[in-house]
Amino acid sequence: MFGTKSTLQLHIASIFFIVMSILAVLLIVLSYQNSKALNEQLAQERMAQSAEQIKLAFDKKIIPVLTALDTLAESDFGNHLDASNNKYWLASVDAIMDINPDVLSIYVGYPDESSAFIRSTRPAFMKEQFSTPENSHIMVDINQTDGAQSRIYYDSDLAFIDETKNTIDYLPTTRPWYRDTPADGSIYITDPYFYIFIKRMGITISKRMKESGGVLAADITLASLADFLKSLPFSNDSKMLLLYENHTILAQSGIMENAPENTLQETYKNKAMQSPLKSLFSEGQWEESSSTVIHKGEPWRLSLVQITNNNDKGLWLAKAVPEIKLIGSALEARNNQIIIAFIVLGVGSLLILWAAARIATPLKLLNQTTERIRHLDFAAVQTPDSNIIEVKELALSIGVMSETIADFLETLHGVSNNSNFESLLTDMVTHCKKTSDADYVLLWAADMEDRSCLSLAAHVPEATSATQIDFVQLLEDLPDMAAALDNHSFYTFTPQDRVEVTGHLPDALQRAWVLPLYNREDERVGFVFIGFNHSVTPEQEEKIPFIQEFLGFASLIKENWDHITAQKNLFKSFVEMFASAIDTKSPYTGGHCQRVPELTFMLAEAAHKDTELFPDFTLDEQSREALYFAAWLHDCGKVTTPEYVVDKATKLETIYNRIHEIRMRFEVLKRDAEIEYWQAITQGGDSASLKQILTEKHRKLDEDFAFVAKTNIGGEFMDEKNIEILARISKQTWMRTMDDTLGLSWEEEQRRKHRGGHDLPCEEHLLTDTRDQEIHWTQSQKKAFENWTFKLTVPELQFNRGELYNLSIQRGTLTAEERFNINDHIIQTINMLNKLPYPEHLRRIPEIAGGHHEKLDGKGYPNGLSDANLPIDSRIMAVADIFEALTASDRPYKKAKKLSEALKILAFMAKDRHVDPHLFQLFIEQKIYMQYANAFLPKEQHDDVDEQALLAIVTPPKKDTTTASQ
Repeated sequence: MFGTKSTLQLHIASIFFIVMSILAVLLIVLSYQNSKALNEQLAQERMAQSAEQIKLAFDKKIIPVLTALDTLAESDFGNHLDASNNKYWLASVDAIMDINPDVLSIYVGYPDESSAFIRSTRPAFMKEQFSTPENSHIMVDINQTDGAQSRIYYDSDLAFIDETKNTIDYLPTTRPWYRDTPADGSIYITDPYFYIFIKRMGITISKRMKESGGVLAADITLASLADFLKSLPFSNDSKMLLLYENHTILAQSGIMENAPENTLQETYKNKAMQSPLKSLFSEGQWEESSSTVIHKGEPWRLSLVQITNNNDKGLWLAKAVPEIKLIGSALEARNNQIIIAFIVLGVGSLLILWAAARIATPLKLLNQTTERIRHLDFAAVQTPDSNIIEVKELALSIGVMSETIADFLETLHGVSNNSNFESLLTDMVTHCKKTSDADYVLLWAADMEDRSCLSLAAHVPEATSATQIDFVQLLEDLPDMAAALDNHSFYTFTPQDRVEVTGHLPDALQRAWVLPLYNREDERVGFVFIGFNHSVTPEQEEKIPFIQEFLGFASLIKENWDHITAQKNLFKSFVEMFASAIDTKSPYTGGHCQRVPELTFMLAEAAHKDTELFPDFTLDEQSREALYFAAWLHDCGKVTTPEYVVDKATKLETIYNRIHEIRMRFEVLKRDAEIEYWQAITQGGDSASLKQILTEKHRKLDEDFAFVAKTNIGGEFMDEKNIEILARISKQTWMRTMDDTLGLSWEEEQRRKHRGGHDLPCEEHLLTDTRDQEIHWTQSQKKAFENWTFKLTVPELQFNRGELYNLSIQRGTLTAEERFNINDHIIQTINMLNKLPYPEHLRRIPEIAGGHHEKLDGKGYPNGLSDANLPIDSRIMAVADIFEALTASDRPYKKAKKLSEALKILAFMAKDRHVDPHLFQLFIEQKIYMQYANAFLPKEQHDDVDEQALLAIVTPPKKDTTTASQ
């Protein structure tokens, strides 16, 4: 059979293994279920037997007492109160207690409230409870109607020991044992209860005597039931409770080991609630049952059986046993059967494996082959030979699949390892040429904006006359080809058979394949032309489906490249628009955000080429893109800076120049002086002298205003003397007759309230520093400063518009608050840029853009970085930013500097390590400043530059030590 060809199914022997396994499992499961059911039935029967034994034990405890009570009730014992001290009756009661040690007392009560108690004092707890003599055996209490009590102690021989007298308040007729005893003389047994006085569980048996009308009773403890419960034949792991129908626990086993006899009922219940029996106490009415409960993650078998006696008192026996103990034998039998089944299956498997070995060998070789294919190891792929038809066909299919996958992965690997779009397309057409064995392959790509516009994107070989093919003309010449390509179809033709294309294709072309490229949006993004200068073989024709699928990658690459290009263009345009908006925001800084990137790249290109000064700085495509965006966005935080601060040309300027307000006050004072002059004339004053005084006042006011106006320009340094002059001028007053709280916005009104009001007319100082001119930070702004990590001191106020305060600025036109607001733009730049989700190569944009105000000496802002932590990109941008600002001709607060002036300032900054000295050296030596000047600066700013002198500022020439020594 094995020497002939046959189907693979005939040699599969695993059915035997499956059938045998299923049969073994069924037999094991059935055997286990039967054993388990048998064990549970035996446990139930044992439970019933235990209940019967407990019933007998309970009856054995009670019946003798019932007999004794019947006897005593019919005798003279109950007719006389003093009979309890009679030796005859005392010996009879002692015999009853000796036979049944659980009987602790026998007593009698009469309608006249007299009573007699005979108590056994043999148990130690009774001696302790009643403080009896050590040799006491029986204690007799005789309680008279008037409450007088006589207590007599007897030893084991019933000899008198001692007698005590006492008075008690005890009324037997009020007690349940007396009150609830039936009048017909029948026996009455109480429900089990806890004897509070002796702290034991027990019952009381009573009988009413006909002759005296009194009640005879006996107290019986149930302590021996617990010992009896423990003696029952159950495992040590069992938990058992003997319960009364009102949930009272009469005895227990396994719940509280070595529990004292005086243990309270609540203690027992608390312990039981921590055991598998806890569910019993949540049920109202019990029924006999057997169920499984989960306790601490393990299953327990819980059984509940009712015990009935002759007095219809409901006793219940509850038992919980771990299921593992209950069905232990069944598990053992099951495990033995499993072992036997495994042995049988093992032997059978060996026989099956031996029979299938010759069949499985080719499959193993094929499995090894597929494993090599899975690990992309195509060089070691081998396919076995077999007599089985299916195996032979499978081997051939795997061989073909291996060859196809190897070719595909080789092609895909070459494509995927190239990130340049043009090079990617070249790789793809190269692999198409290799796969098809064509003479040349050309790929035309459609323009992203106009799909009808085609351009030759890639072709192989590099030098071929086929690159002169006009594909648009070819589409016009072959309308059937155009229609096929419109329908996403592959098209092939022989040029010799189509006279339409004569002269439009290479003469050597014998066969052509044309394939369209479509993206996922069903847009045609290109064409592939595969040319053969020889006849095409059937093996080459078989490659067409593969080439079609492979060129799907070209469509996908083109689509993704179009999307990436569109996104890049969008982001680039957005960035440039945003930067232009910042420039447009202020007419005085227009062009700054556009000129800085130009100068940055001039300097960066030079640094990239200089391997001596900057050996570690390279400007590849990705770092170039990051630097480009960082340069354009370096001042994006200025969008948050008020333009009247950025453009502040004078000290009093806010949205307008407040010098006009002060000038008007001087005008008022001059008018006041004229009014005083004319008033004095009308009062008969000397005209000449008054005119002289008026002229002097006007001159003084003009001088003071000229000083204030000059101070407002901010062109000169304000020393202490000038500040004192301002203070003197500010003390002059003028009369205000109009309410200055009218016409204010709500915000101005709130600040104005801090200054308080004055009755009109009132005096006002010529120059003021008032509280309403102080603008405080808002709560949201203060919250932003709580975790302030930047090395930029936050001023107490947001703005201080005090006139004297602003005019006293010693250098420039900006207050400390305004300087902070301007410097804060770099922090806002960092915060804004950090919120953008960058691709990996652009993640340094915030770092580059945020560092162009840092200094190499660590005294810059906002982070105070030193040269050790300041990247070259940020240093380059710092030089570009400073030089552009120095040479800008559109600043309202300064005049544009000529080249020599700006470079000199930059040289001293390089000397003081505010900017990178090496970059400054490169800036000068490569004449980058001149490139920038020719492109952006007007001719008026061009002047002669002494490059050597500038370089000497940064690196002074070394002294000639020889000359110095001479």
